[in-house]
Amino acid sequence: MEDIKRFQSLPVPLHIRNAPTKLMKELGYSKGYLYPHNHDNAVVYQSYLPGELKNRKYYFPTGRGFEKELKSRLEKLEELKEKFKK
Repeated sequence: MEDIKRFQSLPVPLHIRNAPTKLMKELGYSKGYLYPHNHDNAVVYQSYLPGELKNRKYYFPTGRGFEKELKSRLEKLEELKEKFKK
């Protein structure tokens, strides 16, 4: 809630914007985008949030019920991302 109040509406990062026209490509839309499914384990180290929100986390699954499985999967994804970071 604090980030919503502080930042309101932030622009979508250029690298995840669709670039269906020549002008959009020239403006940098989609430049540098890594399509996860083209990479090992379908995981890449890339942020999809605006720079002001980089590395923020908004979901913290519990260790109960199905969230236990989600928590495990998210932890595995973080491990894979760390390998790409280096």
